Amino acid sequence: MKKIKINSIGNKLGITIMILFMCILIPLGYVIDRIFFGFYYAQTHEFIDEVSLDLVKSIEYPDNQNDMTIYEEMANHTKTELVIVDKAGKVLTTSNLYKKGTRFNPELLSEIKTKNKIHQDYVDPETKNYYFLSARPIITNESVQGGVFVFASLDSIHDSIHKLRFYLAISILGALLLAGGFTFFVSKKLSKPLVDMEKITRKISKGDLNINIKKSSNDEIGSLAQAINDLAIELKEYRTNRSEFLANISHELRTPISYLSGYASVLRKNLYNNNQEKEEYLSIIENEASRLTLLINDLFELSKMEENKIDLYREWIDVEELIDGVINRAKLNANKKGVALKYEPGKHMKMILSDGMRLEQILTNLIENSIRYTNDGEIIVTSQTNKDLVNITIKDTGIGIPPNDLPFIFERFYRVEKSRSRQMGGTGLGLAIVRELVNILGGTIDVTSEKGQGTEFILTFPLEAQK
Repeated sequence: MKKIKINSIGNKLGITIMILFMCILIPLGYVIDRIFFGFYYAQTHEFIDEVSLDLVKSIEYPDNQNDMTIYEEMANHTKTELVIVDKAGKVLTTSNLYKKGTRFNPELLSEIKTKNKIHQDYVDPETKNYYFLSARPIITNESVQGGVFVFASLDSIHDSIHKLRFYLAISILGALLLAGGFTFFVSKKLSKPLVDMEKITRKISKGDLNINIKKSSNDEIGSLAQAINDLAIELKEYRTNRSEFLANISHELRTPISYLSGYASVLRKNLYNNNQEKEEYLSIIENEASRLTLLINDLFELSKMEENKIDLYREWIDVEELIDGVINRAKLNANKKGVALKYEPGKHMKMILSDGMRLEQILTNLIENSIRYTNDGEIIVTSQTNKDLVNITIKDTGIGIPPNDLPFIFERFYRVEKSRSRQMGGTGLGLAIVRELVNILGGTIDVTSEKGQGTEFILTFPLEAQK
């Protein structure tokens, strides 16, 4: 048997809607009851007032008691109790409350003589029944000759009110039942996507990323579903990248560690023939240690960039001076390979507000990379100002990049011609670091290349990098 969750979103939503309905219907029912109750009371008061007024106007004071029978019939017709008395208080005609010839209530008779009209509630002293009373004096020749007393029983009003309340209660109950059905439907419809998302996010937390939530609407719930789908895609890509990263870093570390372990073992066991061979082994150990240090530094740098933990020190920089400095330092390596390294500055170059050390790091990486993959020919660096931008290009006549590899060269550890790239040195992280730094400085980097003809990197930076 499926267990019902009391604290589920559907139940909470349903209970909330039902409470809102009750908060509306119950006060509304009370207000309607008061309105109709007041309406019946007002109507009854008005009715008996009209009856008493009509009786007073129609009465000509009689000498014969039989003349009163018509008023008894009127009382029966209007469903009221009628009492007509003379000035001494003797009952001349009545319906049921008093007997003919008896003495009427002296207090009411005294009050009617002093007032033009009585309008009040009345309790019969014998039966204890409640009535509305409307009384008027009978005046002849400016003298009070008696009075007309009209009584309307409150029992009939209460019966009508009870019926009204019964129908009102039935209506409220029916409305609550309809509201309950509506609430059940709406709460289920609104909560179902959220419940589905909750189940799917639990699957995601357990590592199942091959999911897709159907977007059923274009509101906030649909947006949440799309966000979860995007999250699953991002996590899947992250997991794939992490696996690739671990595989790459393991591969990159394996070779230098193997060299270090192997040659250190050879030296420890004295398995070398002469001092020259020993020096060669020590040189290999030193180079591989340097390679490991460089790899770790690059990984640490890249990690800081991806987590936005890198600090920038912005200052106004002379682009020509900065490029000249980078080229002068790189010329030694270029000359060793017989590669010409030239700089062609544009006219009216402007200074830019940026991090000079990071900009120098970008240019050094790209120029050293061009030297590494250019066996002969030249490398030309150009710069120019274009409106609010500075464009810098590094173009070489090196081995070039195959079209299939071009989209992936900025990925970590990606190598073109793996075996040859390893011989040429580098950690496989240089271009990944360059791309991250360019993004941090608010610039862009593009590359064009043709295999066997050379490669061109195009850098664009704003004159004032955003903080």
